[in-house]
Amino acid sequence: MNTVHRRTEIINILIIRRHTTANELAQEFGVSIRTIQYDIQALTPVYPIYTKQGENGGIFIREDYKPYANSLTPMEVAALHELYDWTEGIHKKVLFQVLRKYGPDKLQL
Repeated sequence: MNTVHRRTEIINILIIRRHTTANELAQEFGVSIRTIQYDIQALTPVYPIYTKQGENGGIFIREDYKPYANSLTPMEVAALHELYDWTEGIHKKVLFQVLRKYGPDKLQL
C-alpha cells in the first residue's frame, strides 16, 4: 500500500470510527507509529483532524465533518436500517459503517 492510499484509508477510518490511536493504525497498516504520526501531520492541514494526549487520547476527526452526509435517500436509510436490525456479525458491522458514512448526521442505531 502506498502513502496516498494509506492516508485515504486513515481518513475513511476516522470518518467511520471518529476516533482511533496511532498504535491501532500502525498495526492495521503494518507500519511504524512514527509513519502514522507523519501521516496525521500531513493530513491535519487538509482535514479537521486533531490529536489528544492522555488516557482517552488518540486521533480524532471533528464530529461535524461528514463528507458523505445525507447522500442516502430517506427510503434507502429506512431499508438499510431494517436490514441492520436483522443482521449479525460482520454484516451488521458493514451495514453500520455504510449507514454511518453515507447516512444522515448523528444516525442512532
